[in-house]
Amino acid sequence: MEYDNLSDATPLAIAAQRMDFDQVRDILPLLIDAISDAVLVVDRSRRVVAANRSYVEAFGPKTDALVGGLCHDSLHCPDAALGPGGCAACDMERTLETRRTIRTLPDAHGQMRRWEATFNPIVGADGALTHIVEVWRDISERTKLEGQLAHGERLASLGVLAAGVAHEINNPLASILAGVEVLRRWVSRAPELAADHAAEARELIDLLERETERTRDTTSKLMMLAQPYQVAPTWTDVNQAMRDTLSLLSYQMRKQGVTSVEEFDSDLPKVWARASGVRGALMNLCLNAVQAMPDGGTLTLRTRRAGERNVVLHIEDTGAGIDPQHLDQIWDPFFTTKPVGKGTGLGLSITQRVIQRHGGSVRVESEPGRGARFVIDMPIEGSGGDHV
Repeated sequence: MEYDNLSDATPLAIAAQRMDFDQVRDILPLLIDAISDAVLVVDRSRRVVAANRSYVEAFGPKTDALVGGLCHDSLHCPDAALGPGGCAACDMERTLETRRTIRTLPDAHGQMRRWEATFNPIVGADGALTHIVEVWRDISERTKLEGQLAHGERLASLGVLAAGVAHEINNPLASILAGVEVLRRWVSRAPELAADHAAEARELIDLLERETERTRDTTSKLMMLAQPYQVAPTWTDVNQAMRDTLSLLSYQMRKQGVTSVEEFDSDLPKVWARASGVRGALMNLCLNAVQAMPDGGTLTLRTRRAGERNVVLHIEDTGAGIDPQHLDQIWDPFFTTKPVGKGTGLGLSITQRVIQRHGGSVRVESEPGRGARFVIDMPIEGSGGDHV
């Protein structure tokens, strides 16, 4: 039968133009099982008509007799956590409209996952609901990637802000240094000042100059840290990057009673790298180490050459260490043992990615109660951080 307008055709007639019913009938179970998304089909009385393998693996059945049983009796209903009235499928008979929603629910193993759920009504010739097709797609990894992208954009914005603030601070600092120099010349040409007063004035002027220079040095390091990753690779002094990182963390370390030990190889060669990427990775590791010692401790930084082609960096703390069950998880995006609001769980993941894209590797050595040591192994002439 032909139709001038598809809107005049019944759903069954339209389907007949797209498939061979005899062949589909034979392979229908395999067809549903081949779908990677979790698919569940229930009738209007909420009895299970079909559930593909992905659905059962994702949410788990309660009973062996799955087909024919009520969905809430046969399956661990993923909407059960929403309470009465929270099930979109139960509301389908009233709305007869496709619904799409995002939900965070536990899977069959109790692990919280992010799901994109679509509820599709099948309507009979009389306009009444006959079946509901639920399609659940696990978007946990996609959500993590989107979160990484959003976090990266925030870091980029923060870098631009830090560079702008540093620039604005440097301008008055330059004026202060100029004024200090004028004061020094004036004191040296002021015979009316007593010798002890002149000495005290010179001492105060020297202090002002040192502190102003130290502040300007800090803002310069902030600007280096804020450089975008897109800058071209260059020969990077890793020892200096380590020292600059310690300098930026010096206030927090003094506040917590953390001391530092520097064991740098004075003959360490420069490495071909994106300096901003290396500095960001070092900041992540050193900041984690300092935060692991809230009641004081020792942060030890070491550098050494490893053979002809590599350099090795150690960042070691005397904190509580890492639980053995977490050693393989710390590199996962969004994994963190810090309290809510204290960490995003992205620092180590980003650090690992940066080092790997420079052709290097990073590993951790830790025992509970004996601190942690992060070891970075980088080639001297590596990729330079392509695509970092």
